[in-house]
Amino acid sequence: MSSKRSGYHNGNSGEVWIAGKKVGTCNKGEVKTKYNYEEVDNPEVPGGKIRVLTGKINEISVSYKSTGTEEEIDMFNLDEDITVIMNDANINGTKKRRVKCDGVTFDEETLISFEKGKVKEITLNGQAETVTDLK
Repeated sequence: MSSKRSGYHNGNSGEVWIAGKKVGTCNKGEVKTKYNYEEVDNPEVPGGKIRVLTGKINEISVSYKSTGTEEEIDMFNLDEDITVIMNDANINGTKKRRVKCDGVTFDEETLISFEKGKVKEITLNGQAETVTDLK
């Protein structure tokens, strides 16, 4: 039985670069923008409310198998401008999407974590100042 290669993104080719160095192949990655709103009185409808956009936050989450190269990157140094690039593609490579996140700060640093019989996996969560779609 042969498998049909599709045009759907399936996460088979996710990669992550931090500060210009490829640190691994992503098992799971996500970049999303959360919008903040404030409810105010609607001047056109008595007793009604409208939502007014007050800001946004770009959140990043990355899980990858550790190669040890991430230890060479000082990604928790607040003096550095950290960039994260994530790539996603379909299984046959015909559709790709790359996203670049600048001004990234990570919320926590795991100093040591392991499980017997398992390859070490790193999970990073944080926020970015800007997100750019790289075509």
